[in-house]
Amino acid sequence: MSRIDELIAERCPGGVEFKALADVTIRGSNIRWANAGSTDFQYIDLTSVDRVTGAIGETATIRAENAPSRAQQLVREGDVIFATTRPTQMRWAVIPAKFDGQIASTGYCVLRPIQDQVLTNFLAHLLGTERFRKYVEEKQVPGNYPSIPDSRVREFMIPVPPLELQREIVKVLDTFTELEAELEAELEAELEARRRQYQYYRDALLTFGKHTDADASKQASKQ
Repeated sequence: MSRIDELIAERCPGGVEFKALADVTIRGSNIRWANAGSTDFQYIDLTSVDRVTGAIGETATIRAENAPSRAQQLVREGDVIFATTRPTQMRWAVIPAKFDGQIASTGYCVLRPIQDQVLTNFLAHLLGTERFRKYVEEKQVPGNYPSIPDSRVREFMIPVPPLELQREIVKVLDTFTELEAELEAELEAELEARRRQYQYYRDALLTFGKHTDADASKQASKQ
């Protein structure tokens, strides 16, 4: 029996309780630009989060005088953000330390875990499940820019096992995530090596002799 099975049998003999996201997270707060002065902030727009890796990439530097209208939500380390615009793209991310106190678009639902209820990475893995994707697909508002209200996201029911069990599950899932990232990096390196190999043989096989462009021009002028 695995450690997870042991914990389930020991700590959850009657099954795992399900709760709405609204019951295990709190809302973030909005920035008051009038009080922000000339402070610079990093702005996490909808395109800042990579759909595949969940990493926060390119952000814009903004301040009170040039902040977009949607730049409103203060985020903290450990928050989990989910894009509510075109939600079936499943764009979500965990806020790392480097973006603590920065600004996210109102196009994100900001979920701040209640620490004695749910772990950040446990919540993040739940947002990556097929069950959540199907829920979002069912609850989104259709249109040219499909969306899902924050309130609908917060109604999603999640399992809330004891924190010790959450930690064990996160440990396993994080390991798989790291292995996947390593494999992708290796495959990308292999692909790049094959591209270079192809370019080398293409140039070698399609260059008959050692004629340069200058040689070709001279040859053409003689004809």
